[in-house]
Amino acid sequence: MKNISENAKIEKTVIIHDDVVVEDGAVIHDYVVLYPGTIIKKGVEIYDHCVIGKLPTTPGSTARTYSSEYGKTVIGEKSIFCPGVVIYTGTSVGHNTLVGDNCSIREKCIVGDYCIVSRNVTVNYETTIGNYTKIMDGSHITGNMTVGDHVFISVLVSSTNDNSMGRLEDATEHLAGPVVKDHATIGAGASLLPGVVVGENAIVGAGALVTKSVPDNKVVMGIPAKVVRDVND
Repeated sequence: MKNISENAKIEKTVIIHDDVVVEDGAVIHDYVVLYPGTIIKKGVEIYDHCVIGKLPTTPGSTARTYSSEYGKTVIGEKSIFCPGVVIYTGTSVGHNTLVGDNCSIREKCIVGDYCIVSRNVTVNYETTIGNYTKIMDGSHITGNMTVGDHVFISVLVSSTNDNSMGRLEDATEHLAGPVVKDHATIGAGASLLPGVVVGENAIVGAGALVTKSVPDNKVVMGIPAKVVRDVND
């Protein structure tokens, strides 16, 4: 069954599967697909060609196993999805959050309130992003990563969660995404390696390669990244 508000504006080309909720004031543009378990809260606007609540799929070439059952995919009030966004099943996006053109957010992720996930950003599986965080164009947020509140991640930042680079059969048992704590800033083109912690209010300079954890309130730069000064300086 579907629970679609009469006060929602939905174009005729939208595909809505069973077990979907669309609340008052939602606006859904052309060629959007809403898969089972999707809940669209009040005032959400979803632009053309978005796919919400998709199941992950594989031809057998991936190490991870995927569930064949749809989870709850929740889009919070007054959030905006720009054209071409793909959100996988079991993910929740908070209220008043903007997701830019052609973003992909994988299954079982949490994105907070008042966030900006800018154009062509990819967020991998089981990742948590806090409130008031901004992730700029073309950055990759790896699986099993944790990003705090009021974090700024600049353009083309990369992050990884597997030191074996997929060469071990049991690599999925050892995955560890980076942790970026509250109020941290990651400069353009920086790379965060598996398991590193970027401390609260720390700054990672543009192009830095972070191979070791960064203390709170420190600025790191270089390849590999090293502490150069305190943030207060």
